[in-house]
Amino acid sequence: MRLKRCFLVVSFLIGCMPLLKAQTMSTEQYIAMYKDVAINEMKANGIPASITLAQGVLETQSGNGWLVQNSNNHFGIKCKNNWTGATVNYDDDARQECFRKYNNAAESYRDHSVFLKANPRYAFLFQFQSEDYKSWAYGLKQAGYATSKTYPQQLIKIIEDYNLQKYTLQGEGVTKAGTFEDSRAEKDAENRDHQPGRATAATPSASSSATAANIPKGVFEINGRKVMYLPAGTALIQVANDKDIKLRNLVKYNDLADDSPLPKDMFIYLQKKSKQGKDDYHIVKQGETMYDIAQAEGIQLRWLRRRNRMDEGQEPAAGEKLALGGYASSTPRLAKQAPKEDPTVGDLSPKAIVKDVKDQMEAAQQAAAQQQAAQQAATPAPAQNNLPAGMMDDLKKVADVKPAGGNTAPAPPVTPAAPVVNNNPAPVAPVVKPPVVNNTPAPAKTGSGPVYHEVQPKETLYGIAKQYNVSIAQLQEWNHIEAFDIKIGQRLLVGKM
Repeated sequence: MRLKRCFLVVSFLIGCMPLLKAQTMSTEQYIAMYKDVAINEMKANGIPASITLAQGVLETQSGNGWLVQNSNNHFGIKCKNNWTGATVNYDDDARQECFRKYNNAAESYRDHSVFLKANPRYAFLFQFQSEDYKSWAYGLKQAGYATSKTYPQQLIKIIEDYNLQKYTLQGEGVTKAGTFEDSRAEKDAENRDHQPGRATAATPSASSSATAANIPKGVFEINGRKVMYLPAGTALIQVANDKDIKLRNLVKYNDLADDSPLPKDMFIYLQKKSKQGKDDYHIVKQGETMYDIAQAEGIQLRWLRRRNRMDEGQEPAAGEKLALGGYASSTPRLAKQAPKEDPTVGDLSPKAIVKDVKDQMEAAQQAAAQQQAAQQAATPAPAQNNLPAGMMDDLKKVADVKPAGGNTAPAPPVTPAAPVVNNNPAPVAPVVKPPVVNNTPAPAKTGSGPVYHEVQPKETLYGIAKQYNVSIAQLQEWNHIEAFDIKIGQRLLVGKM
């Protein structure tokens, strides 16, 4: 009986082994186990403890993922080319990818800090305050840390659900464990602007102009377009996500080169700007750039340049009056030195215009060469070392010609001599060419004023420019039109005589 009881106990324990092995760690247990490691890393390298812990929870499934259990890799960092340590293979974005392997969790947390701090693409994150976990979360996604589209939202939810901000404050030395709420209230009562050298991504920096204080908060309108005034360092991906706008559209709406964090406090439009301003003109202030004016007036940068006959890189001098509607009669007085920073993409493409002119010149030269070759081929070559055609027959007929007077005896027959070879080329009659019908309108005489052309079906701007020996850029400037924006019957200015 006792033996049977022992057998049943052993069988029960063997049956429970899979259940014991499958026992999982809770999120609270994971946080409690590694919070001190995250705080120490924050003190040493500046990554907020709340962000580090949230990433650890998410990447390891609260410490229960295969990768962390088999490699102590808490942050899903792959081998890369510079890794010389131990590795494991794991199916992630692709099958059996190479991941780093560590001896313990502390090594993984330290490598995570080094990975972020030493990589230039994550450098902008360290401009954010440690408590600004939302900017850190969206910034990690923007820098390419994870492929998941909802990675920032997942981190933010973990931080807020488990109150991980208290560990960030502990890392800053603001509060001790267990006193988070009291210290948080005291910290909120302090004036954060008194902290030297720190600018938050949630509020304008202390260096903002007095005008910024009068700008409305949240979403408002300029020139009938929705806009926000955002501080330097704001991640555009966060704005795009909050406002449900495609990131590439947000970049395009604001004439930006890319989706990098904002370099300064500035207006960010949530919809496409207008081609003209609300007012007739804008007086340039000291230090204002064309980009600043375009953002302040809610007008597309390329149209602001076009209306004022300005090229990319040209900046107006202070006090100049820029047209916001219609077109200026001349280019305004330019600043002596253009500002170094212009976050826009070139839209007038001067190099492209020069190339277009060169292409037109080469095409004209090739056409002239082809025409000359055709003329030479049509001209008959002069006869050499031969009598003109028909002369031999005329010589043969000489014997049949009788002299004047009927009584004269006929002359003895004349044996035609062999033709004399003449080394001099026989004269060639000039070739008379048929008149060439030219459909190209004759240029106006000097003093006759401007020359116009009425657009015909299937005509292009390139063809019209070539016809009148002018550049496409000149036609665009004279007629204030887009690159290929012409219509049948439209009357274009094609020359100024």
